[in-house]
Amino acid sequence: MFQTKKCYLIFPLVVFFLVCTLSPTLKSNAFAEEKVSEEVIKTVILKKEPAGIAPRTLKVKLGTTIVWLNNDPGPITIKFIEKLGIACKAPVNFYSNLWGYYETGKIAEGRIASICFIYKGEYTYEVKRLNEEGKVREEISTGKIIAVE
Repeated sequence: MFQTKKCYLIFPLVVFFLVCTLSPTLKSNAFAEEKVSEEVIKTVILKKEPAGIAPRTLKVKLGTTIVWLNNDPGPITIKFIEKLGIACKAPVNFYSNLWGYYETGKIAEGRIASICFIYKGEYTYEVKRLNEEGKVREEISTGKIIAVE
């Protein structure tokens, strides 16, 4: 008789424990899936044509990932003139230099770089076109990202 009562007490405790430990995990997974579906991606095309950057100014909402595609026949670099703070995801081909400004190494033709904005503001960047030896040609274009809520 004592053992039967013990089972009646242990079973609800085990169920309660499982519900409490698994419930937050299920909720966080569902929330993560919602966030992924809301992510926005915008593309900036870099090309040799006179404009050089299309679009030159891009207005985006916070959390938007900007992808730069190099359609120029040679390698390019991108460097932000203003500090961005922290990006919301690991940037692709961007790194923060010693002073906190994001820039890229050489980006070959057909390759990309991307970064996500989490702070509102206006961020100007330079695109430098390089020759085959990696030296800057005379062509430097500027663009602007405007991040809003």
